[in-house]
Amino acid sequence: MPESESISDFLQKRGALGILTLLSTADGRRFKDLDEQLTISSSTLTLRLTEARGLGLVVPGMDTDETSVNNEYRITTRGKRVARRMESQGLIHAVRTILDYQQDVESELPDLLDWVEAHKEELARLDDQTPYQDPFGESVVDTGDDPEYDDERMIKEDFGRVEQWGTEPDGEEDEVGE
Repeated sequence: MPESESISDFLQKRGALGILTLLSTADGRRFKDLDEQLTISSSTLTLRLTEARGLGLVVPGMDTDETSVNNEYRITTRGKRVARRMESQGLIHAVRTILDYQQDVESELPDLLDWVEAHKEELARLDDQTPYQDPFGESVVDTGDDPEYDDERMIKEDFGRVEQWGTEPDGEEDEVGE
């Protein structure tokens, strides 16, 4: 018996939506292809596929070019029904987007790591500075001094009445005019 007791339980597990998304957009996929595209470990993928099989969402298939029965997985009618609902909620698109971005991250990560390695001495020197100083050694911490404001231009409140900036209160205008 799979660990997931229901389809609801299964869908909440890491990789489940990805499996249904990928299988719903192709007529069968090999384990290797699923493993390359999903952001879960091979052991988690194996477990999720076993759970999905137990729930009737996927079945092992046979690639016409291969002789092994378990080398490909296909989505069942039940799985397609769940995938159609995922599609109507925008989840298929969202999962595809996440998977695409994850592939972008994985493809760009080696360049970032190379850059960090090439600049490790510079990065190490930056740690020697206090995080509260700019590159010129000046403090960037608020000194605690309150900024100066022109009180006549600020909003004035009088028992819930708020007057516009730059205008005089009604009472003061009359006194100035007299």
